[in-house]
Parts: sequence; C-alpha cells; structure tokens
Amino acid sequence: MNQSTLHSNAPEDVSIVMAIYNHEATLADALDSALMQEMPYSSMIYCLNDASTDKSAEILNDYVQKYPNKIKVYTSAVNQGSGKKSFYYNKPDIRGRYWCLLAGDDYWTTSDKLAKQISFLDEHTDYLGCSCNTVMRNETTNEESIIQPDRNSWNLLDLILLKQRYAFYVHTSSVVWRNIYLRQGFFLPSAFEKKHAHGDVILMHTMLGRGGKVNNLPLVMSCYRVTGRGIWTSKTAEEQAKSHAKLLDGIKKSIPVRYNLFIALQKIRRYSKTMRKIIPGPIND
Repeated sequence: MNQSTLHSNAPEDVSIVMAIYNHEATLADALDSALMQEMPYSSMIYCLNDASTDKSAEILNDYVQKYPNKIKVYTSAVNQGSGKKSFYYNKPDIRGRYWCLLAGDDYWTTSDKLAKQISFLDEHTDYLGCSCNTVMRNETTNEESIIQPDRNSWNLLDLILLKQRYAFYVHTSSVVWRNIYLRQGFFLPSAFEKKHAHGDVILMHTMLGRGGKVNNLPLVMSCYRVTGRGIWTSKTAEEQAKSHAKLLDGIKKSIPVRYNLFIALQKIRRYSKTMRKIIPGPIND
C-alpha cells in the first residue's frame, strides 16, 4: 500500500484499541500509559467497554471528560464474552496508519514505546509489525518474568516450520501493526473473524498471511498483568489444556492455502540457490 496515501487519509498515526471488561482496578494504569506516550505522531484511544458491571464505565467517562479529543468509548449492549467478539460487535472506526491492542489490565512501561515502533515501521516498509519484550507481572504470586522471542525477526513460515526450534511468541500488548486493511474498512484481517480464529497467536498468523515480517525490539516496554481474573488466567488447568488443543487446531485452519504449497516445496528450496530466490521460506532457517 502506498505510504503517502495512508499519511494523507489517516486522521491519526496510530489507533490504540482497548478491550475492557470489569477492569476498574487496572484501567487507569492502562489509559495513563497510553496517554503518556511522547512521540511526533498523533494517536486516538478506542475503548471498548464490554458491558462492564463494575466502575469501569465511570472511569472511562472521567477520562473522556479530561481528554475528549484523545478517547472514544464504545459500549456493548450485552457482554460479548471476549475481546475479539467485542471488536466485531462494536466495529470501532479506527483509521490510523498503525494500530495496536492494549487490554484494560495491561499497560506500557515506557513513554517512548510507540515512538520507537512507529519509527521502525516507517523506515522499514517490508515489515507489517513491530513488537517489544514484555514483563509478565503475576500479582497473585508477586513473581515477574520476561516474555521475549528467540529471534528478532520472523515471518509466517518461521511460525509454521520453526516453532519447535525457536520461540516466536510476543504478548499482544507489545505489538504495533501496520493497518494493511484500512481500505477494507476494518483493522482486523477477515481470516480472524472465522470461528476457529481466537487469541493473540492466531492473530499473528492471520496478520502475516499476506506476507511480510515482524521485528522485535529487544527492549521491555509493555507489561502483561496477571491478576487471576483474566480470560486465560481465570481458567482451570483442564480448561487451559482444552484451549491449547483448540488453539493448535485453529492455527492449522488459519494457514493460507498457498502456504501449504510453500511448505511442500521447502526441501527443493533448501538445496537450490535458484529456488531460494523463487520459493518463500523462513527467515531464520
């Protein structure tokens, strides 16, 4: 997509989409971390309140009063049950050149996170996304760990073919995506709307389904807050195991048909310099 076209048509450089459900204890931290971003780029925060029953709506109203030109609120008539369903129910009209997700119980830890990521993407147009390392803060055990990938760059074939060799997982709060579907009227890929597609791992797969790469900045700039009340952390071990099996099936179904051909041709590609130029392959092979 022509970059000058995106610059001229987009009312903001980056659209920040926040899924919110009963996040009264953490919502202010999330909003403040988005509002504190220092950058030569414009932003808009789209808050999707999924029919919260706590004081989340009051907190959002207070912030809208303070920042009417920075925050838009959408409220589900009834609880949709997940961030994904809330996205499709509310259909926020985001128009930024880039977009990112920040749940109401996560937050960004540095004021230059978006500036660094957008600057990278502006300079490297062959990349669709830019992530960073994330601190996972478990508030139920007071333990912390760092989520970081084993490699700094990858494409969809890396995710498919090298998943046993390298860890490519990055947390949702860490990624800024190029808005490649801007002209189609919605920021998420159509493949993600399918029933089998759910969660940040499949979102990564579907975003890379058209080609392109992700780059990870080896800096801790986001925080995944484990409160024990999240959709994943509130599940039992048995429920998590079932979700994991469902995830693997969803990944398989999310692989574009042409990639099955690329996978079948990898042996030919590996042993031929000419085929390496013709057949796409993983970056880290």
